Amino acid sequence: MKPKTFLQGAWLVWHRQRVVWLIYVVTLLLAFLSTRGVAGRTADVLNHSAESVRLVHGFDVGALIELGEIPDSPLAGQSAMFAAPAILMLIFLIFVAGGALATYYRDESLPFGQFFEACGEHFWRFLRLVIYFAIAMIPVGILIGIASAVEHHIDETAVSPLSAFRFSVAAGIVILLIVMAIRLWFDMAQVIAVAEEERAMHRALRHAARLLWNNFISLYWTYLRISIVAMAGFGAALYLWMIVLKPEATRLAFFLGQLMILWWISTRLWQRASQAKWYWEYRGSEVPVKPTWSAPSPVEDAAAPVTPA
Repeated sequence: MKPKTFLQGAWLVWHRQRVVWLIYVVTLLLAFLSTRGVAGRTADVLNHSAESVRLVHGFDVGALIELGEIPDSPLAGQSAMFAAPAILMLIFLIFVAGGALATYYRDESLPFGQFFEACGEHFWRFLRLVIYFAIAMIPVGILIGIASAVEHHIDETAVSPLSAFRFSVAAGIVILLIVMAIRLWFDMAQVIAVAEEERAMHRALRHAARLLWNNFISLYWTYLRISIVAMAGFGAALYLWMIVLKPEATRLAFFLGQLMILWWISTRLWQRASQAKWYWEYRGSEVPVKPTWSAPSPVEDAAAPVTPA
């Protein structure tokens, strides 16, 4: 891998910002729709209550807990209300991944028609990859269960109360690194599906596994560095939100929250753009075959030889 791949991924995200803003707007819209019902029911309770000051002019965790404990609480059933927007968001992210990877791999701003055509072309392939990913995560779930049992045993038998905590932190880091490796594997399968127009996802996964096995350090190091940058920026913003900002600074808190969402979306797309750029350089900067979802240009049609009748 060339050293510039790490920064070129950020450059691609910056110069192809349309993908970032598209995901952000859809996220904001779904969040707004999911909170409308709760806001209306909460207003019926708090509009005539002096306790509303604790939530209107700031964010009081105690007031929120008390609101959830009253009879016929407006917060009851929130999980079911938020489940539908979360599922819709997941489906949208799977849908938009094809267009985003096509944009980054070809390094050009696709017209909206070609962009959404690429999204639709790869949607069902990527949906199958999500099913494969869920199957691949089963051993990770078993590993989490084993780690939890070991932590419980250490907590009961160890003399030091910190032994179980230290084990849980170490096990959590190891499991997180394993999950990141699995996610990188499936990310590269998506890149291969877009770059090579691969329709069989099991072949894309085998190709990605060989690619990751032979280039693990370069691919994983790029992915890990961007993850560290993402978590560092998100953690710094979370510290400002919870420690520095005053409870009554609700507008600043909302603005900072939106910046955190934008940062998380941008760094995730930074990973995808770096992977696409890495694969482009891995192929030796060959000119990619024009995908099936890309309509031929008028120049190519005019240059085509005419066959006599």
